[in-house]
Amino acid sequence: MNIESDFETLLKICIIGDSSVGKTNVLFKFIDGQFSALHVATIGFDYKSKIITLPSTKQKIKLQIWDTAGQEKYMSMNKSLFQRVQGIILMYDITNRETFERLHIWLNLIKQMTNEIPIILVGNKLDLEDNEDHGRIVEYSEGEDFAKENEIDFYEVSAVSGENIDIIFTSIAEKVIKNLKSERLLSVENIQIDDKKDNIKPRKKCGC
Repeated sequence: MNIESDFETLLKICIIGDSSVGKTNVLFKFIDGQFSALHVATIGFDYKSKIITLPSTKQKIKLQIWDTAGQEKYMSMNKSLFQRVQGIILMYDITNRETFERLHIWLNLIKQMTNEIPIILVGNKLDLEDNEDHGRIVEYSEGEDFAKENEIDFYEVSAVSGENIDIIFTSIAEKVIKNLKSERLLSVENIQIDDKKDNIKPRKKCGC
């Protein structure tokens, strides 16, 4: 069997956030376990794929993960991508407060361009937490509070060490699958309701 076709469902996931938060490095770490400080800024968007097995159901899922540019001049391109994806990883850099403070801009863009798709918040560069020259600026509790306020899950990761990298992708995949099942259930219920309406026969008038 072709390993590329050995999966049950294809999910399209997007990683967004400011430039230099480490989106590309997180993606490469997940795909092939490699980290390179030489990755250049993404222009527009690109994607990579990987087949995973969901821990909860053992279902094989192919993730098509889109890596997006963080510069504002590419936001219009990202808008068209948002309308095609089923889940979003929103990322910031725990050593750069500006990337955290701009999360609300990205979140508003998501809400404008999508229909309540699953989102998880990710703080990257956990490996630099205790770095004397370029250490943590955004506290864990701040990321946690932002996530709670917006009702999304929150993780901190390191593209260097790989800490929590696999977890964020399995987590967003689980959420997307659950969301798709809910949408299908609602769709079936609506069809059943419509069918019942169609099957109602008008009462015959009785002669006096």
